[in-house]
Amino acid sequence: MNLSLAKSGPSSRESQWLGFTSCGRQYACDLLWVKEVLRCPSVTPVKLASSYIRGVVHLRGQILTALDLEERLGHPILETRPSSRCIVFKTTNDLVRLPHPPEDHELADSDPTGLLVDAIGDILPPETKVLPPPPEALSGLDTRFIAGVISSQDNLITVLQIGNLVSMSELKKNHSA
Repeated sequence: MNLSLAKSGPSSRESQWLGFTSCGRQYACDLLWVKEVLRCPSVTPVKLASSYIRGVVHLRGQILTALDLEERLGHPILETRPSSRCIVFKTTNDLVRLPHPPEDHELADSDPTGLLVDAIGDILPPETKVLPPPPEALSGLDTRFIAGVISSQDNLITVLQIGNLVSMSELKKNHSA
């Protein structure tokens, strides 16, 4: 990712962002949420799960819920595609130990959750300026999951609101509806 970055205004905490791609779209998330990145995980499908839950991954004795990013954001999926990476997010226990946890850390769950993506990009520096998200009417996306956008030389990078994206209470509420 070749970015032309502007300086951000003052904030309570300067964030670094992990860039990644899925279906040709560029995204970023707060690096404080990221525990690790897995290469080509083997995902076991779970019957009767929501369409955005691709399945589970066995990770060193733990079961990780694997979410399909494009399905979760409401993008139409024409075919199931393999993912080459899984971003594993920190649990509630991991986040409360941080000296300055992310703003939406209370939405984290005690069970590990991961996001299946195509590729991992760059870590964007703390001075990266994040612009407000576009209005839902213009973007066609569920803006609960979008924290903002980063303008690069080539395009816009969607900054994801990881707390809302991986919230298990939200997942359970949507599944029961």
